[in-house]
Amino acid sequence: MIRITDTAISKFKEISQKAGEPANAMLRVGFGGFGWGGPRFKLTLDESLHENDILIENGEIKVVYESKLNDYLETAVIDYSDSWFNRGFQIKGGGISRC
Repeated sequence: MIRITDTAISKFKEISQKAGEPANAMLRVGFGGFGWGGPRFKLTLDESLHENDILIENGEIKVVYESKLNDYLETAVIDYSDSWFNRGFQIKGGGISRC
């Protein structure tokens, strides 16, 4: 199951509030193609839940992704980095590359 760090939860809440996102907005993990290190993923805000989605209520936010990505994301950790050269949300773990 995807785990999300406290830092990522805090940043998600901050971004969604600034963007005026509705309270039911979820963090959607989508497939972004293959890179040198394997599959790459993209993160977006979404309000829709589709038939083949897996929903994870993790802390104070909801994370959703297509069930076909489960094998890739099963041990993943979503984090947020605020360093000057690597700012943004990242998916780590299970051989998953940065998104």
